[in-house]
Amino acid sequence: MEDRVINIIAEICENETIKDNLDIDLIENEILDSLAFITLISRLEEEFDIEIQPTQVNPDTWRNINSIIKLIKSYNE
Repeated sequence: MEDRVINIIAEICENETIKDNLDIDLIENEILDSLAFITLISRLEEEFDIEIQPTQVNPDTWRNINSIIKLIKSYNE
């Protein structure tokens, strides 16, 4: 599951180097922009058969890959 999340993010952001640092700040480093963010939510919902309400998720969750993985895991518990 973790590899799937990482690959989805790398594909959407068109940045394979993020796989080397799962704690890199995706927003501060301008890797994840607003369009990519919407695409990411859609892909994660589709891939993991979940429904994410962005307004109900702490905004800091989207700052790095490890936080996003933790979020997806929480839907599967």
